[in-house]
Amino acid sequence: MPKKLKPSKGTAKKTPKAKSVSKPVKTKKTSAPPARAARPAHPARPAHPAHPAHPAHPAKPKGKAAAAKAPAPKPQPKAPVKVERVPSKQFTGAVAALEAGIKLMYAEDYAKAVKAFKKVIAEYPEEPEIQASAKARIQACEKKLQERARTVFKTADDHYNVAVALMNSGDLENALTHLQSGLKLAPKADHILYAMAAANALQGNRDQAISYLKQSIHHRAENRFQALQDNDFAILAEEQAFKDLVAPPDK
Repeated sequence: MPKKLKPSKGTAKKTPKAKSVSKPVKTKKTSAPPARAARPAHPARPAHPAHPAHPAHPAKPKGKAAAAKAPAPKPQPKAPVKVERVPSKQFTGAVAALEAGIKLMYAEDYAKAVKAFKKVIAEYPEEPEIQASAKARIQACEKKLQERARTVFKTADDHYNVAVALMNSGDLENALTHLQSGLKLAPKADHILYAMAAANALQGNRDQAISYLKQSIHHRAENRFQALQDNDFAILAEEQAFKDLVAPPDK
């Protein structure tokens, strides 16, 4: 074999390098997977009914319109001013007289209680509250006396109590009838004799009034002082016989 000569350094020529040509890459063909069978479609669900629409709220007025429609606050009622009532000079006496009548009322001596209350009304006209209380108690006492009148009269005092109630109401005739019935049961009862004298004086029977009053004072001397202040004997005030009866006894 012939020997290859080594090229000299000066004369050696560079040979161009051959360009590498990329080879095409072979790809494997892949077969597509078999198609799956289609699933049956689900039945469609029924549509939900539509909810009714809510009514729209009215728009709130703004600004001056809202202030104009707003109700004005109600004025608060003022507390009543208490005016303290200054009692009159006679107030203390009126209270004491009223309490005296109340004591008689609680003692069930209704006839005397009525007289006491009437005295309060006559002597203290400037005390309307005291008078109103006295009038109410008079009605209560008279009601009690009328209830007693419906019961069976067994004693002299039963007749006496009814007679006093009748005298206060102005029924003098029936009052005298009961007083006479009471005297039959108790001839020496000074309070019944005194009532007989007062009833006759109110009727204008002067002589009979003085006669019964004389008997009453005979059984109870203190009755002369009561008669002197009793308005039932006003018709006898100028009678000398009456003056002699009510005059204080000689010492």
